[in-house]
Amino acid sequence: MNWFRKPMIFTDEQMQQIHEASLELLKTKGVVFRSEEARQALADKGAKTDGETVFIPESLVSDCLSKVPSEFRVDAVDPANAVQIGGDLVIHPAGGEVFIKDADDTRLSSATIQQFSDLQKIYQACPNINMTGYQPLSPDDVPLQTRGLHCLYETMLYTSKPWLAPMDYVSGADKRRELHMYEIVFGEEYVRNHYLTWSIVTPESPLIFSQFSCESIMEFAMLNQPVALVSAPMSGITGPIHLMGTIVLANTETLAGLCLAQCVNPGVPVLPSASLTYGNMRLATWECASPDSALMLAGAVQMYKDFYHLPARAQTGVTSSKCLDYQAGYETMQSLLLTALMDVDVTSQSAGSLENLMTISFEKTIIDDEVIARVRRIIAGLRIDEETFSMDLINEVEHGGSFLMHKSTLKNYRKSGWQPSVSDWNSYEVWAKSEEPDIEKRAALKAKEIIESAEPLLDPSVAEDLREYISSCE
Repeated sequence: MNWFRKPMIFTDEQMQQIHEASLELLKTKGVVFRSEEARQALADKGAKTDGETVFIPESLVSDCLSKVPSEFRVDAVDPANAVQIGGDLVIHPAGGEVFIKDADDTRLSSATIQQFSDLQKIYQACPNINMTGYQPLSPDDVPLQTRGLHCLYETMLYTSKPWLAPMDYVSGADKRRELHMYEIVFGEEYVRNHYLTWSIVTPESPLIFSQFSCESIMEFAMLNQPVALVSAPMSGITGPIHLMGTIVLANTETLAGLCLAQCVNPGVPVLPSASLTYGNMRLATWECASPDSALMLAGAVQMYKDFYHLPARAQTGVTSSKCLDYQAGYETMQSLLLTALMDVDVTSQSAGSLENLMTISFEKTIIDDEVIARVRRIIAGLRIDEETFSMDLINEVEHGGSFLMHKSTLKNYRKSGWQPSVSDWNSYEVWAKSEEPDIEKRAALKAKEIIESAEPLLDPSVAEDLREYISSCE
């Protein structure tokens, strides 16, 4: 296998400038932490406070950075499905979408727990999606106070890949209830000694960590579960109009959240996320699939990977398109391939997301699973060795001859070359006679087959314990 040189957005000197700018902001402007406990945890390690604002010195930042592991493993109920964060390309589901689009292009504003469950079945069946759960839609037919628990239950019931916690919570206590469900399945001691999920924490740009964000960091850190820091400023809206300024802001917020996690539990994994977006001043929108967004994401990933030597997550595989058209294809591949070439470790929104993260599609999830497979093949590079140079084969075949019936071709043709899962590579004549020539309709049929054939994977007695716990919370 041969790896090629990955693209670079910044020079070493420019990365140092970004870091120094972040240190200056942390020291002189400070970051608002709307939690007395969080402020105290930082103050105990040398930070200064003024009301809700915390000023973090360079020495504390350096000390905290030195404690964060460069990789960690997230376990699953099926050990074979565990993922290594740091070194591998790990794909996890979309999250935060409001609407759901069906194969007839109907955009629904109300989702059900059944649809959430069906989406988990699809994630389980897609070989290129490594994690399940999260919040690709928010069902309206379960109580709001326990919505996240119901979503997590469906994830646990139908998938055996690592379970990402939903985002549908409003307090640290809600996060603790979520972790208790992992304890029901795995046992309390196992949860404390293994990484099973992570808490998604998003600062309120610019430079504010809400009470909930602080509680989320502290709750997970205290229970030795990773924290994913998703700084998501929009250029010209919640970040500076200049893309570099937005990168500096996101980097500063990430360092601040990282410091809080390490002050609570030194050594707990922190997963910084590149989730910056371009604010479109002409249309008063934000564009996650803009080339400007892609460049900011790539730059942030480079900072996390090459400067801080941390694992990196990115919001990628995204599109502004409202349907599964040509635009959806090229925007999805644009962002996914660039961040993959930047050596990103974890991607979010990589499967099924439309309309600037507003809409989820079952069919696009199926199609994106193939897109991800294409990207995996590209970043794997070429095998380069004596055999693949094929000098003996070239010498054996006469000038103008054919390799079609050569023994090496006959020996290797079944395992040679990447193949699609939903795209059509047949001749025009075969394609024209096919039952479903449209790729979206083919994806819809595949999704339907997956959903109808899915069976619960969780032990029935454990499932009953989870249902009883959710009922007690209601």
